[in-house]
Amino acid sequence: MKLRNIIFLSALASLTLTGCGDDFFDVENAGVASKDEIDEIGNSSPEALVKVVEPLMLGLNNYTCQYNTQSSSGTVHNDFGLMSVYHLGDVMNDDLAFEQSGSGWFTYDYQLDYWSAQYVRPFFYWNFFYSVIAKANDIIAKISTDVTDANLKAYRGEALVYRGFAHAYLAQMYQQTYIGHEDAPGVPIVLTPDEAEEAFAGRAPLRQVYAQAEKDFKAGMELLAGWKRPNKTMIDEQVAAGLYARMCLVTNNWDDAITYARKARTGYSVYTPNELLADNAFNNISAKEWMWGMDITSETSTAFASFFSFMCSYDAGYGGDVGQYRKIDARLYDSMSASDVRKLLFKHESTGVEYTAQETKFPEYTNIKFKKVPNWEADYLYMRVSEMILTEAEALAHKGDLSGAATVLKELMAQRDPSWNLSQVSAEDVYQQRRLELWGEGFSLFDHLRLKKGIDRNYEGSNHLSSARYTIDAGSWYFLYQLPLRELDNSDAISADDQNPTPTESKFK
Repeated sequence: MKLRNIIFLSALASLTLTGCGDDFFDVENAGVASKDEIDEIGNSSPEALVKVVEPLMLGLNNYTCQYNTQSSSGTVHNDFGLMSVYHLGDVMNDDLAFEQSGSGWFTYDYQLDYWSAQYVRPFFYWNFFYSVIAKANDIIAKISTDVTDANLKAYRGEALVYRGFAHAYLAQMYQQTYIGHEDAPGVPIVLTPDEAEEAFAGRAPLRQVYAQAEKDFKAGMELLAGWKRPNKTMIDEQVAAGLYARMCLVTNNWDDAITYARKARTGYSVYTPNELLADNAFNNISAKEWMWGMDITSETSTAFASFFSFMCSYDAGYGGDVGQYRKIDARLYDSMSASDVRKLLFKHESTGVEYTAQETKFPEYTNIKFKKVPNWEADYLYMRVSEMILTEAEALAHKGDLSGAATVLKELMAQRDPSWNLSQVSAEDVYQQRRLELWGEGFSLFDHLRLKKGIDRNYEGSNHLSSARYTIDAGSWYFLYQLPLRELDNSDAISADDQNPTPTESKFK
């Protein structure tokens, strides 16, 4: 990744960054202004700068649900932004089972065969998050650090949070987890020209990557403090706190995980059983548990190439009428007590539910959690309050406060399983509830990585495809990506010697 001098665009110009390597930084445009001139615009006429930055902020938010973020010349129905990242993580694990391999979209992820440098998936992931960083840097660079306008402060804060979020997610997929590998090579740290001394063109040590992400999260939260966002598609201080709390679980910063998860969920409440089972619980951004998401409209819908195309069992998509149903792992489902309301989020004969004619045709264990919305306009869920309760409880358990963890977890479990009444819970107990509560929402792989767990799809009664009934130990490079070949070809700072190992062990045991 070649760090050349970035030319600041004029106050009336917007920046579109779609490539990798040089394209992220070698920006050339005829109309340019100095940094001092841009700062002067912000100080003398903040309204004018708002008009420049606001579309960039909207563009960054919308990029999270954009189709074909990798600018492929072909069809890429498995590339629809952030929800692609979340879904590929779920299918790379053992909590989600395929009914059939189908058309190939996400199949190689399910088979853990998409890790190699020359494949599309490592490039997609790298390109997506570095594009987020580039777009965030464009906003950060346009807004002075001493800005006083409330909206400009918020836009800078939101962009900083996006940048921290992106660096943290990159670090998780191109190196083993943080604990025990703090000085292992991570990913490049990409900042604005004003911050050039803190940037790192090569593979920065994980310690440095996460330190920069923490710095961005905390600076972003400070700028966002007190700002009232216009809608849930934007990051506010509480969402920023939630995203930082996610990262704290990775770095084992239990104190901050507790503090910021608690801060994030203030004022929110969990679904009641009826609300959990309602048709709009997981497809409508206005639902009460939702903290952050994307409002999918006729303008932002990507139809067949979308999260709900794969996860909704009811519609004309891949996971519905095409027959590539997404199912919960049988052993995970069977671990729920009979009184757990979440059992009703999956089709199973044991529930005693009178299913519709369409649902009767679904295979056992098929998810009915993600319901359809007409015209492919189901909204995308990025964060909800139950995650924050689980984060706080897990961190308390890791600190040894098992009774405190149980008290927090009870807030969730009182609405999920009336028979649940533990006075103490371990971190493993909380993790089990994360698997059940957040199923299909994009957490399973990242949880497995940070908790150093392997996968086991090969057990008696397994409902995974027989061709993918893997047993893979924790720490396997099958779970991670090699650096994309295009980055190696275009970077002066990263060479083939910096590449991640090739996994060689058998996936079957």
